[in-house]
Amino acid sequence: MRGRVRTVANVTVKGPILKRLPRKLDVFEGENAVLLVETREAGVEGRWSRDGEDLPATCQSSSGHMHALVLPGVTREDAGEVTFSLGNSRTTTLLRVKCIKHNPPGPPVLAEMFKGHRNTVLLTWKPPDPTPETPFIYRLERQEVGSEDWVQCFSIEKAGAVEVPGDCVPTEGDYRFRVCTVSEHGRSPHVVFHGSAHLVPTAHLVAGLEEVQVYDGEDAVFSLDLSTVIQGTWFLNGEELKSNEPEGQVGPGPLRYRVEQHGLQHRLILQAVRHQDSGALIGFSCPGVQDSAALTIQESPVHILSPQDKVSLTFTTSDRVVLTCELSRVDFPASWYKDGQQVEESESLVVKMDGRKHRLILPEAQVQDSGEFECRTEGISAFFSVTVQDPPVHIVAPREHVFVHAITSECVMLTCEVDREDAPVHWFKDGQEVEESDFVLLESEGPHRRLVLPSAQPSVGGEFQCVAGDERAYFTVTITDVSSWIVYPSGKVYVAAVRLERVVLTCELCRPWAEVRWTKDGEEVVESPALLLQKEDTVRRLVLPAVQLEDSGEYLCEIDDESASFTVTVTESYQSQDSSNNNPELCILLKKPKTRRLWSRFPPWRRTAGAE
Repeated sequence: MRGRVRTVANVTVKGPILKRLPRKLDVFEGENAVLLVETREAGVEGRWSRDGEDLPATCQSSSGHMHALVLPGVTREDAGEVTFSLGNSRTTTLLRVKCIKHNPPGPPVLAEMFKGHRNTVLLTWKPPDPTPETPFIYRLERQEVGSEDWVQCFSIEKAGAVEVPGDCVPTEGDYRFRVCTVSEHGRSPHVVFHGSAHLVPTAHLVAGLEEVQVYDGEDAVFSLDLSTVIQGTWFLNGEELKSNEPEGQVGPGPLRYRVEQHGLQHRLILQAVRHQDSGALIGFSCPGVQDSAALTIQESPVHILSPQDKVSLTFTTSDRVVLTCELSRVDFPASWYKDGQQVEESESLVVKMDGRKHRLILPEAQVQDSGEFECRTEGISAFFSVTVQDPPVHIVAPREHVFVHAITSECVMLTCEVDREDAPVHWFKDGQEVEESDFVLLESEGPHRRLVLPSAQPSVGGEFQCVAGDERAYFTVTITDVSSWIVYPSGKVYVAAVRLERVVLTCELCRPWAEVRWTKDGEEVVESPALLLQKEDTVRRLVLPAVQLEDSGEYLCEIDDESASFTVTVTESYQSQDSSNNNPELCILLKKPKTRRLWSRFPPWRRTAGAE
């Protein structure tokens, strides 16, 4: 399809455009679209646009009365409403781009499975018929027998033979295989290889057995980690331990044991070992792995493993405090003391024992929980010095000096954010602490602290500080009187316009929130489709979209006792303006734009604030 061209030009009507565009145009994706328009006059310059946006000039051309728009290799993004405009006349067509449907590739053929070598499988197949025109690959997937999930093994570019070794599967088991063809246009149906193959991954030792030393009566745990999930066999002094039962026993003792396997980890747990079991040799065996370690039974008096020295800890209120004392014997009793007195358990103080570890827990520490703690057992003790204090207060915002400029009677608000909702702050002005009154309000909302001046006066300006702990936020407030609300224009403005033109009268104020009143010849104006009132920051506008003769008159933008004056004169046609205008403030030169613009002796950055 790519390279084809759709060209359309028809419908002859009266007006500047003789031959208009059709109502709609359908083009396949990748084709070239050419739109032609004929105008009554030669050499005129028209405008091509799509959905209201101008099209690039590189796609446009014109010769005499003919105007062309060429869109090469259209895509779905090129679809939309295409318009050719000439003056007030225009012609539009709906450009629709249709997608070309592509079929997915066909499946591979002659798929066969061969079980030649031990722990490997050979898979072969031929390319699909017919061979796809676009680039494609083969995707090989496996499925363990008994499972519903297929997992991708390889992606191959060429057909032929692929050998799948046991290392490519995660666990030992019987596996089935299937293959499909994949291209940018989709995927073919899967072709399943007949039969299944038993594959065993080769295991490697990741973490081996280590010698275990325990006390008499404790459990001895031997563990190792393999590189893959595979079954193995445990041995005690050369005797195989059965792993097909959750628990078993061995030896004259007898010694009870439990065998566990969790993924890659294998564990042997010898329960409640005795002194006579000391020196036993533990072994583990599986394909590719042989490992062993010894068991040692210890008998010694209890002692504290940690901490060896006194521990000093500092916390803040509401922190969770955990004091841990580890003994050398499992489940050996110990007692906790605070400032020499044995503690009693409650919701605010919890004592726990977990094997060798004894813990004292304060879920939400308070200042009164500070003191000397002791874990005591068999005449030996571990000591902890705990200090609980209130957290310091930090100012989150502002981080830099803030300068505030306002005019008389404005509301000034200084805001300081702290990191705790209950943190106290103090406000200062020129070094003196601020007290709340009718003229100064102090507010607190969550982490925010505010100082509000409801109706600021020049006398309340100065240097303010918000003090929280050791941190301070600085504010400089300046209050000034307003001598004039209207910034521009400073003098009377004269506007000359032709009927149906757009006229914009602009007045700039010193504050964005100030309200103005527009009048014409002494009467307050009423907003309508023919007269618009606009407000943008400090700028106020009166807009006449299509001025009429009766719109001539004296317009005022009033605020308090001030006003900006605009004299608007509307005529049927253009009239030459006397360059020696008697107005000393403004000199107007009218050409023939669509919107009237004034050029005055104001600096360039102020010209846009006047009437347009």
